[in-house]
Amino acid sequence: MPNPPDKTTRPLGRVLLTGATGMVGLSVFAALLKEETAHEVVSLGRRPCNIDHAKLTDVRFAAFGDTQAIEPYLDGIDTVFHCLATYSARVSRTEYEEITVDWMRALLAACERSAPGVTFCLFSAQGARSDGGGMSFALKIKGEAESKLFASDLERKFAFRPGYIAPSGPKNTWKIADYLFKPLQRLMPSIGVTSDELAHAMLHTAIHDPRRTAVLENGEMRRLLG
Repeated sequence: MPNPPDKTTRPLGRVLLTGATGMVGLSVFAALLKEETAHEVVSLGRRPCNIDHAKLTDVRFAAFGDTQAIEPYLDGIDTVFHCLATYSARVSRTEYEEITVDWMRALLAACERSAPGVTFCLFSAQGARSDGGGMSFALKIKGEAESKLFASDLERKFAFRPGYIAPSGPKNTWKIADYLFKPLQRLMPSIGVTSDELAHAMLHTAIHDPRRTAVLENGEMRRLLG
């Protein structure tokens, strides 16, 4: 039986963000610094943000598979944006599974022990399925990560499955494929979202969505853009 909706608008409060230096994480990070209901952002990342901001606690962190190492950073955390990800073409399948599933499993375990009331927002992918299916090994692994999230005891949990993500940053951040797909996305917005639009959808959902559990596909995220 699904959880009954909770109609309370929730401030983001103290936020834990992973992957703040990646394309999506960088857009989420920038949105959080502007969001009035986020009063502190704790960034756990393999690389420092190198930004000085009153809201930011910037932690260079490598032990993502260690639940006990993560737990101290969850004290008083209200919202988690898990944007730590890698491209499947850049690493082996074993490494991809470790980063996508094993590291998230450790983070979920730490949340369950130290911050079970958090709102957890997972950056996933179009084509992932929580039943473990998918058109490629990467999507199967993304689906496995989603299944771990939804099987957890956390209070609120959301997975976001964007289509093509057009980079909102300057051209020196683009991949080769972006030179083809970014102009196409401008002509056909329905194929995806920009990284800034994805960040907006993630923050809006965490604050305003009355559901406790949901998967947001690309079309629903686009509708949130007004």
